[in-house]
Amino acid sequence: MLGGGGGRGAAQVGVLIALFEAGVHAPTEVLGVSVGALNGAVIAGRPSLAGAQLLHRLWLSPQARGVLHVDWVSLLLGRLRGGAPSALPGANLERLIQHYVTMTGIDQFEELTVPLRVLATDIARGELREFGAGELSPALRASAALPAVFPPVVIDQVGYMDGGVIDNLPIARAALGGAGVIAISVMAPDRMDHSPMGWAELAGRVLQLSLHHRMLAEFATLPSRARVCVLCPVLPARVGWDMRSELVEWVIEASRLATLALLQREGLGLLDRAGVHPFEIGIV
Repeated sequence: MLGGGGGRGAAQVGVLIALFEAGVHAPTEVLGVSVGALNGAVIAGRPSLAGAQLLHRLWLSPQARGVLHVDWVSLLLGRLRGGAPSALPGANLERLIQHYVTMTGIDQFEELTVPLRVLATDIARGELREFGAGELSPALRASAALPAVFPPVVIDQVGYMDGGVIDNLPIARAALGGAGVIAISVMAPDRMDHSPMGWAELAGRVLQLSLHHRMLAEFATLPSRARVCVLCPVLPARVGWDMRSELVEWVIEASRLATLALLQREGLGLLDRAGVHPFEIGIV
């Protein structure tokens, strides 16, 4: 299971590469939210080390670098046409997802090697909607449509936004099947050496703390028989909005090495036991 976190999702790539390198079995199902849905689509299509390495290349692509690029002309035209308010155009996400489709040749849920479940928020009903069949692209865009950052996505006349609004790491939903679950959360807070500076940094910190502690509260309610192992690479606060290739590459490699060190220290049995495991990946 892969949770949301915007550009912090690069850390999931490093963790996934490390898991496959360590010999962890391929998943029998993938559940993804927001950026975790995008990462999950690649792994569900290619559930192997080769798939994780393909995901690595996707994160270093021009389409990934441009996903947070502000196109002022497109935004202005969207406003004039009465489009939904958003800081970034939806076309940014569309280009990234289309690049994934081009790389893999997969554009339908049914073409994936293992089942993928993608969660998005139904804006009108105020509840989670699960997608697992049909065309991939609309579901992935809907799941990653962070409010005010990307515009909502309309599917069958229903508006959707980021699934993380309701549940950024739905471990209780994933645990319903009774099998062991490995979840990767990228919202574990680091220890800041200063108070947040400005509204944007403060809002980001509040969101991060809220999502992480919601996950911890949900984990505490799971039955004792639920084998949910949550891996939480702890990232520097500045990671998330800067998609420069050198920073993304650093996050992926640092997360890979930190995950391998954790598994070497604790053993692969760690993944078969219930627990939440935050681990530092270093500093930029």
